[in-house]
Amino acid sequence: MNNQLKIKLAFLSSIIASICWVVGDMFVAGFEVNPSDYPLFSETYADQVDVVLATLMLEGSTNRLMFGALIAAMTAVLFLPGIWLSYQFVNNQFKTKWIAWSNYYLLILSVLLMPLGHAVYYYVGEIFKAIYFTDKVAHPYLLKIASGFTTSLYITWGTAIIVMFIGWIIYAIFIFLGKTSLPKWVGFITPFFLTLYQQPIIYFMPSSELKGWIGSAGFNISYLIFFILLFILYRDKLLIKTENDD
Repeated sequence: MNNQLKIKLAFLSSIIASICWVVGDMFVAGFEVNPSDYPLFSETYADQVDVVLATLMLEGSTNRLMFGALIAAMTAVLFLPGIWLSYQFVNNQFKTKWIAWSNYYLLILSVLLMPLGHAVYYYVGEIFKAIYFTDKVAHPYLLKIASGFTTSLYITWGTAIIVMFIGWIIYAIFIFLGKTSLPKWVGFITPFFLTLYQQPIIYFMPSSELKGWIGSAGFNISYLIFFILLFILYRDKLLIKTENDD
């Protein structure tokens, strides 16, 4: 398979992965909830649970949460060609530096960490639904299970997000320093910065289902925008670059 075909397939794979993850985020966590509507968690068990997390998915059906978890977790591998694609913009001489290789594998690691961190939302949502809809006599045991699931979510999701942010911040710095074939301004449309730009928009949006969707899928919306912009603006430039490298 020649490099030109690899690049085209990598763009396609990355865009498909981004769409699947946006859909997954919206289905598993795309809710706009007022915790005070659920006094069992916001009052009775407020000192035992993360109230926002405990109430976030109460209105999601089991099928919805499961679909959201699975469509993303099972398509994460499609992001790997996107990481390879991003690395093709790095200048050949700089590719030999340990820092470039370290960043490349850091971004790969971020993809490997994503599925579990995302899928745990399903289990957290289901355990809090179980607490909400069962007799209080069962709550002490279920709360203990929920605490373990919540801790797992903090660890897995938190680690994945931190690694992703670090990886893309470093990649943006490469662009700013002229270590890639991309114009320096493109550093400002890498996934980290695109995620930051969304925050004030989400903050000022009125409470709605759309706000819940966008708020849940922020980073993967950034992935989608980033790869689409690269495809539109710099696909041909990358194809020429690979031809010259060959």
